[in-house]
Amino acid sequence: MKKIQYVSKYIALSEEGLVPRLNCPMDQGLLLCNLSINEEIYFYCISCKYKQYLGNAMYDKIVDQVEKILNET
Repeated sequence: MKKIQYVSKYIALSEEGLVPRLNCPMDQGLLLCNLSINEEIYFYCISCKYKQYLGNAMYDKIVDQVEKILNET
């Protein structure tokens, strides 16, 4: 699975209540993900325009949680 697919899957799982939801620190809205021109993953909030790039530690946590859920099914 590509890096962005793990993050997208995590967001989908959070909507199902299987993993903690990623909320915007500014307005508590749902964070979505996208790729920059340089293929860096970032989170963004539609309502307030918040944007933050995904670090390695957070990405590793996301992968661990997605893999855990996928292995349970």
